[in-house]
Amino acid sequence: MAGEDASTLCNIYLFGALAVTDAAGASCTPKAQKSRALMAMLALAPRGARSRIWLRDKLWSDRGEEQAAASLRQALVDVRKSLGPIADSIIISDNHTISLDLNRVSVDALQLLDPSRQSVPSEVELESWPELLEGLDIGDPEFEEWLMLERQVWQGRLENALGQRDVSPKDRRSNGLIPAQGQKSGPNSSDGGNRKSLPLTGSRTGWSVALLPPAISGDAFGAESLPDMFSELLVRSLLEGGELTVSDLSRPDLSPTQEPETAFDSVALAIQVRYRFSAHQAYISVSVHRTADRSLLWMGGATLERRAIEAGETSAAHQLINEAMDELRKYFIARSEQTDDAVEAESLYAAVNAMFRLSRNDLVMSEASLRRIIAQRPSSQAYAWLAFLMTFQVGQRFSDSAVAIEQAQHYARKALELDSSNSVTLALVGHVHSFLFGEYDYASGLFERAIRANPTQVLGWDLYSMLHAYAGQPDKGLSLANWARHLGAYSPYRYYFDTSRLINATLAGNHRVAIEAGEQALRERPDFNSLLRYLVASHAQLGDIRAARSLLDRLNVVEPNFSISSLIDARYPIMRTEGGANLISGLIKAGVKKT
Repeated sequence: MAGEDASTLCNIYLFGALAVTDAAGASCTPKAQKSRALMAMLALAPRGARSRIWLRDKLWSDRGEEQAAASLRQALVDVRKSLGPIADSIIISDNHTISLDLNRVSVDALQLLDPSRQSVPSEVELESWPELLEGLDIGDPEFEEWLMLERQVWQGRLENALGQRDVSPKDRRSNGLIPAQGQKSGPNSSDGGNRKSLPLTGSRTGWSVALLPPAISGDAFGAESLPDMFSELLVRSLLEGGELTVSDLSRPDLSPTQEPETAFDSVALAIQVRYRFSAHQAYISVSVHRTADRSLLWMGGATLERRAIEAGETSAAHQLINEAMDELRKYFIARSEQTDDAVEAESLYAAVNAMFRLSRNDLVMSEASLRRIIAQRPSSQAYAWLAFLMTFQVGQRFSDSAVAIEQAQHYARKALELDSSNSVTLALVGHVHSFLFGEYDYASGLFERAIRANPTQVLGWDLYSMLHAYAGQPDKGLSLANWARHLGAYSPYRYYFDTSRLINATLAGNHRVAIEAGEQALRERPDFNSLLRYLVASHAQLGDIRAARSLLDRLNVVEPNFSISSLIDARYPIMRTEGGANLISGLIKAGVKKT
């Protein structure tokens, strides 16, 4: 990029390891990690500007205001020193704001999204494209959370830019939706065979959901892609559960041949999405209707900034998709419990729901149900959930670990053989490989694929947070767990996401956050032994021995043989980390027996 523009004084490369060069190509990259982080955050900021308060909160969140302000000033001095004579021309600062003059600076990430440069990587190149700010680790949880979200945003932007370059407007309009029932995509179909297809997993329960035409009001100029992006994520989430088929009634060219009244005969629920655009925002509302009597079952909404939408960023609406999915699950779980149809009653949703009740009997019931489902209608998700169930059996010491691990390995392999692109399967199998086998590199790759395939899927973020706990990186794990808890804030399984927050926070030594998360989860699962273990340790580490021993009494009722040696003998990955040593220290302080 150097030399492309006579006014360009500096080049900043954000993909891969951060690098800064002057116009002649000489390196002027700051040496200190936080100085590099400061440079990167300005380069990625809107208009290149950030307030001093925002920067202090992201880079020195654990320090007092005065100390953080002094550290920011020192980092800015370091950046100016690295840039040398060009510093005053590109760094502008006052008492409130620090900014880069983006007219004098070339940033690789921004140029990648400039269509006039034709520099967007191909789909093949994107697979091996370097990570944003690779290797930048400053140890501050606020920065780590910012970096995690930026990586997600830029992955989405790259893929969106790739789609805009390579796909015709007709193709983009379909954007991954499934044709209406009875309609096929092919050379002789109404879409000319160009429609992009998501994997349609067969459902023998007869459950189908219809996606109704969107209702759009206001001026969508510059944000026309939002309905397609949101619908694709919504449909992908619907299909990945493994139980549903989706009828796309949102396009006139794919409308069913039946009369409107008969088009819903095999459809249980219909989803209506409305978009209302204003000058600076877009409001999305989702409503779920029962087709039998047209009654409204649920409605929710989310507000997005138009500037984010125009950049291909829709994460503000991801929680809304999860809320809608939770309502659908509740409906179909209730339906499976009330039906006399044997196939419909043997529901994957119901089996998973039983699993998350976590008692020994519920796990036995869930395992038996999953085995019957596999015998009737084998699917990637059913095998993946069965493999995942084995992690509960081992983690709670309910079954012989050697047998459970061997079974988990078989089920996980079978799940990937059937579908290696489903984000739920990838996340569940990733957890099996990280928790049971300690194969962190392989598991990390599965989690990255899961999140890339569907960034709205809570399990991908949550279980990836636990991999970081096992690998001795609980600060990063806590950032991921916080995002998962945000996405699943209204989930019936939110206690599970709070448990991940508790574990990562305890291991990171952030015991107040751990106790806050653990207490929330304990209200919903008062006998979950994993919760009790970490709460006992965190209370003890904060010096509240009375509370720790009260919780220990409850733990001894649930797990009578619990001891330090039993925890070590179980070979949990956490035990080999610094955080694991702190966990054991807290348990000993609370009075847990060593043998």
